[in-house]
Amino acid sequence: MKTLTRSLVRHAHAIAREVGARVILLYADVVENDQNLADLIQDVDFRVILVSRRAGFQAPPGWEDLCAIVRVPDITMTRAGQVKVATLVAAAENLLRVGDRIVCLTGIDGSGTIDMIIVLDLGVEVEMFGDSAADPLPPDVTPAVFERLLTLASELSLEGREGRPVGTLFVVGDSERVLAQSRQLVMNPFHGYPEGERNILDPRLEETIKEFSAIDGAFIIRGDGVILSAGRYLAPQAKLDEPLPQGLGTRHEAAAAITATSTAIALCISQSTGTISIFKRGRLLTDIVKPRSHLTDGL
Repeated sequence: MKTLTRSLVRHAHAIAREVGARVILLYADVVENDQNLADLIQDVDFRVILVSRRAGFQAPPGWEDLCAIVRVPDITMTRAGQVKVATLVAAAENLLRVGDRIVCLTGIDGSGTIDMIIVLDLGVEVEMFGDSAADPLPPDVTPAVFERLLTLASELSLEGREGRPVGTLFVVGDSERVLAQSRQLVMNPFHGYPEGERNILDPRLEETIKEFSAIDGAFIIRGDGVILSAGRYLAPQAKLDEPLPQGLGTRHEAAAAITATSTAIALCISQSTGTISIFKRGRLLTDIVKPRSHLTDGL
């Protein structure tokens, strides 16, 4: 095991106890093998959330009681992106709550080395998250649907569509109120299909969603994952209380405004940068920056 990884994990154990952290969040895919991971968990000797992109990933044998598992989209992310996505998914699954202090350990995808520690106070941290991060989901949205949307948005952000960058918007939850404040720009491509054939949890629908991401307008998705419409123009009946950060355009403004007039959450992909912006209650909850390339990684 690399010296830097072992050293940071031991320091994380000391930091967690000294600052009163509730949990250590460890990006497990950076560690080279299960034995090394088991050794690190033993060094930590603390409640651990293991984060992985691997399907079927499990805690090392003998450590299941100490570890919870969070699965994140199987794409390359920056270190900050890893922390943001893992924290949101853990909060959606009720593994974290407002006021929790978290020690996060991560590193560059594929490097085999943990090289960064971040200490977060969930619900207080303002640089990486808005004030709703500890409770990211609307009441009618299931964690599985949110996690699937994060995966789809992350893949579109990184890969685009047929080699071209894509900008699109997903609005999930409180669908009746969202539909009442929107109208079709084009014919709804999902109209008339049985609900079982237009649920984002069905992997067979992935290519269809990615194909329709190129049309103007938003996807409107019910909390259980059923796609009600694509190509929808949002016309929310309120203005934002405060301006959005500089550099965000009309798609982002519509995403923020529809979450101010409903309990929905919105995921907006920037066509120019690939950044995923997540909005709730009319405010930016967090943004996930696209890595510069598949081979390099920044914060």
